Amino acid sequence: MKQHRVKSVKVEFADENVTAFGGYVLAERLAQRLGLWTALGRALPDRRGRFDWLDVIRSAVVGLLTGSRGTYATEQVREEKALLAMLGVDGAPEEATFWRCLKGLGEGPVASVLSKTHRTWVRDLLGRARRRDLLVGGFFPVFGDGTLLEGSRRREGTKSMKDKGEGLLWATWFCGPLVAAQSLAAAGEGEQALLESMLDDVVADVLEPLRLKELVLLLLDSLHGDGPTFDRAEARGLHYIIGVNKLAETHRVLSEHPDALWVDTGARPERGWDESAVCVCWLQCEGWKRKRLLVGRRWKRAGELLYHYAGVATDLREDDVAHLIKPTRSFAAVIWWLYDRKAGGEDHYKDLLNDLGLHHPPCRELVRNRGFYAVATFAHTLARGVDLIGGTSGERGSMRRHDGRRRKRAKPRRMRLWRLVRRFFALAGRVACHGRQACVTLLGVSPTVREEFNQRWQRICCC
Repeated sequence: MKQHRVKSVKVEFADENVTAFGGYVLAERLAQRLGLWTALGRALPDRRGRFDWLDVIRSAVVGLLTGSRGTYATEQVREEKALLAMLGVDGAPEEATFWRCLKGLGEGPVASVLSKTHRTWVRDLLGRARRRDLLVGGFFPVFGDGTLLEGSRRREGTKSMKDKGEGLLWATWFCGPLVAAQSLAAAGEGEQALLESMLDDVVADVLEPLRLKELVLLLLDSLHGDGPTFDRAEARGLHYIIGVNKLAETHRVLSEHPDALWVDTGARPERGWDESAVCVCWLQCEGWKRKRLLVGRRWKRAGELLYHYAGVATDLREDDVAHLIKPTRSFAAVIWWLYDRKAGGEDHYKDLLNDLGLHHPPCRELVRNRGFYAVATFAHTLARGVDLIGGTSGERGSMRRHDGRRRKRAKPRRMRLWRLVRRFFALAGRVACHGRQACVTLLGVSPTVREEFNQRWQRICCC
């Protein structure tokens, strides 16, 4: 058919109860199904003013998951009458009100409630997900790390760190794909102390109730590779693989290890390695009460004469990973394969820093930034829960190959948060309220998105 060019554009306005984010009903349905908002509302104290604490937090979460940033998160929600009707709230606070509330959200009893309730959210979401979708090689990865946010001389808490630059330190514990605990560091606080202060709560409120403690694999970088960290992990009964490259003894032991005891792992073109090998030995540093198993790796790039060395310490033994050892994969190679999953944990920061815009703290005062990041973590957890429970991880069974045989279904891949918002949340919808029920009619949805949306909706309704 011959297509005609549009030579003019006409704009009209219609007074209809329509929102550009009708697809956000997926997240709202998940929150209702698991009673997430109810649990938070019961735990929060009363607040004077038109909006209570729950209204402030819900408005900010919706704003962040529909594209707003910083303290402006609640401002745009105020103009979305249909979206407010879908949420069942009378209104949303303006930006100035939200900014004032951040101080209360960042300190005192409200901050404690947010931290405790958030771990409850994480526990409930992980408990509704399929267990095998959470495991990596039979272990449940728990990843702790810190990242530098944008800082300045006027932003409270900004610190300068060697080889990293200047910024505000944000420390987090990831349980699988979800942030189980987080904290912004004050001027005198470090990453190790922050993570250590939060780990007991994560174990008590998330891992033990889900009976995941025995399957935990603690993954930490070389900043934490010292005797006290190992002692604390062993005292808690947690399996661990921790980098030890900051220890001078690591390089000495690996460089002096006999060539005959290195197991060749070949070239790794994706890393630029012409040759590589792994080994297993023991590491005993001064002041340690006992030696630890050291798994080493060495490699050369094109044109290099000397090896590069790296090492990790672990409490795992061959019996613990016997199901992963193959004729072509040694025990040492398995340990490095598991430790390399840490890179996947680091990728989770993309959702937080890029997709939610959390690389740029919105306030100058540390306490207000702490309140904002506590609320933003709720937004991230809710969105990741939609993908974790509503995504392909809910599919069961296996798939048939072209020859009729059955094969295992590939493990589902995580959907980036920006893509989740763009594909499912940003669907125009007409909202009609009848009694205590809101009916959302999604408009102009393609058949493919409609089918995917319905699949996620059914999984969430059945969780």
